[in-house]
Amino acid sequence: MRLNWSTLATLYRTELRMVLRDRRLLLTSVVLPILVMPLMFLGSNWSLKKREAKLQSLACRYAVQGPEAEWVRDLMSRTRERLAAEPKGTNTAPFEFEEVACTNALAALEQGEIHVILEGGKTPAGAAGPAGEPAGPAAASRKPELRPRSNSAPAPLPRSLRLVFMGNHDESVTCAHRLQEALEATRRAERVALLLERGLPAPPDKIAAFSLVDVATPGQVAGVNLGRVLTLLLVLFMLTGGAVVALDSLAGEKERGTLETLLTTGATRLEIVVAKHLLIITVALGITLAQVANLLVYVGLKLVPVPGSLAAAVTPATGALLLVLLLPVAALASGILLLASGRARTYKEAQFYFFPLFLLGLVPAVAPLLPGLPLRSAVAIVPVANIAMGVREVLIGSFDWPMLALAWVTTAAAAAWTTRGVLGYLSAERLITSSERDEIEFLGGLPLFRRRVWAWFAVLWAVLLVVSSYLEKADLRLQLLVNLVGVFFLGSLLMLRTYRLDPRQALALRQPRPAVWLGVLFAVPGGMLAAIGAFHLLNFVIPVPPQVLEGFQQNVLPQDIPFVQLLFFLSVLPAFFEEIAFRGLLLHGLVGRFRPVTVAVLVGVVFGLFHLALFRFAPTACLGVMLAAVTLLTGSIYPAMLWHFLSNLGGVLAARFDIPLAHLDAGGYLAGAGILCAAFWILWRNRTPYPGLNAWRDTRPRASQACDE
Repeated sequence: MRLNWSTLATLYRTELRMVLRDRRLLLTSVVLPILVMPLMFLGSNWSLKKREAKLQSLACRYAVQGPEAEWVRDLMSRTRERLAAEPKGTNTAPFEFEEVACTNALAALEQGEIHVILEGGKTPAGAAGPAGEPAGPAAASRKPELRPRSNSAPAPLPRSLRLVFMGNHDESVTCAHRLQEALEATRRAERVALLLERGLPAPPDKIAAFSLVDVATPGQVAGVNLGRVLTLLLVLFMLTGGAVVALDSLAGEKERGTLETLLTTGATRLEIVVAKHLLIITVALGITLAQVANLLVYVGLKLVPVPGSLAAAVTPATGALLLVLLLPVAALASGILLLASGRARTYKEAQFYFFPLFLLGLVPAVAPLLPGLPLRSAVAIVPVANIAMGVREVLIGSFDWPMLALAWVTTAAAAAWTTRGVLGYLSAERLITSSERDEIEFLGGLPLFRRRVWAWFAVLWAVLLVVSSYLEKADLRLQLLVNLVGVFFLGSLLMLRTYRLDPRQALALRQPRPAVWLGVLFAVPGGMLAAIGAFHLLNFVIPVPPQVLEGFQQNVLPQDIPFVQLLFFLSVLPAFFEEIAFRGLLLHGLVGRFRPVTVAVLVGVVFGLFHLALFRFAPTACLGVMLAAVTLLTGSIYPAMLWHFLSNLGGVLAARFDIPLAHLDAGGYLAGAGILCAAFWILWRNRTPYPGLNAWRDTRPRASQACDE
């Protein structure tokens, strides 16, 4: 479909004037994002200075108790004398502290009348030292006793000191740490004096002395701190500021009825959508430009007091490069926001779509916060995450131009693909007007379920995340029952009931051809080896620490659970309930909307995300893709259930009996891939395609088909 550039320019100017005239839109989408960053710098700098000033002038109040209270008071007296004798400006703890007499020290601590309780006592033989006290961090301070002891008499128990504080009170924490530093310094000074008195030739800190030398410049240190959060902040501003315009320009006008009026003009639907998309991109680019300008003007020119040497990391050349890097991120965010607004029938529904998009949009931007993740890894081809890593590298002065170019091209390609798909998708009149949407909302059923399947599984993922955090320390069997039955199965039943879906159709409860079972038996070992090989390949670019894998195996295969129960909870239950949710309802909701290969990949990716572990994502998503593929080929969920059961069973048996599947040579994994290919050849020869598998060819919007042509 050809565009009339004159009409498009007129529509764009009209939309832009409407935004500029609407003070609320202008304030929320442009003015506030521009002011947020300098206000953040000012507020954080002011609050840090106020906090430091308050804590520096803090007079620490403490109470002494315990059977060795007099020894504690003597130790505090020696600490005061040591601090008073040190040159000014070198005190370990330059603050005032005083003892307060209390009848109930713990109650006084909870009420804030005192900050710390010093408990003096004896350390039982064989017990952990003061640092290992269960009550919290403690400082052990005692003067060594050098008097001779008789071999026949038992040695007296050593004295110990425990510092009790309130971890939720800032002043109590500060006083505890300062007292700990001061008391430990006193102990070190007395120990050195005794050693020198006994003939040590030099102070211990002069023997085999070492020092730390940081070769990074102050600008690099400040740059890495800013680079970790800069892209995250910019994506947040883009999504919040752009959403205001996006939600009002399509969903808002659709609700007000002004969009139908616009359709009566000579402008085509595609031109209307393109004009609105350009408007959202303009706002996103304006926010990006404003934030980069903020860094240059406020930080680079030191107009705003910022912590550290942040100004050294921000130069005009750096700002220009950051702006270029962030351009495709703005385009990608604009396309996603336009899609959310165009799919919504009302402004309220668009807000419902925006929240999960907002959360998911921030996920790749946190990549710089992951420890040890370099730009030269698989993250270089992950949109937004690669730009976030590139921004961090630029701010620390590392210019890896090939990887920066790859990151920019990858995110730009994702933005172009998203924009092309969104424009074609939203150019259909049924998505611009509300008539057909009202009809689908009224009829419900499968069409409405397919429209809302992503929202359902986003809610299931959020529920699973919350439930897993609460049950993290619970018994493994309870966790699996709650997740599989309480989340997956009940959620699936709720979807079936809400949209009146036929369980036989939705869950693909059909009998496959007999030869399919032979293909599944071949596919299980081949799929396991291929997935493990894929994990090893990914481990070269994103290494997983061995202790993480060991800890995961201990949590998943605890020794206190009978082996038969492990087989039931880890093999039987997931093969049934997870298949109902993913290869059942999720697959049913996506078939007919995308190409078959795309459906299999999407189901696999979602399956990997639901396992809530980054290092498990690749093998789990790989298994999910294979299970979706066998369901699409056979038209039945039963082969996927058997495959899932046997695969989990093999993993449990391999872990329990120390079968080294994860330590084979490359030939073993290549053989597994060959077996997998043979298995899929059997499945292909005996295929019974999933009903409606090719319906996507007839249901695509006409404008999208025209774009393909």
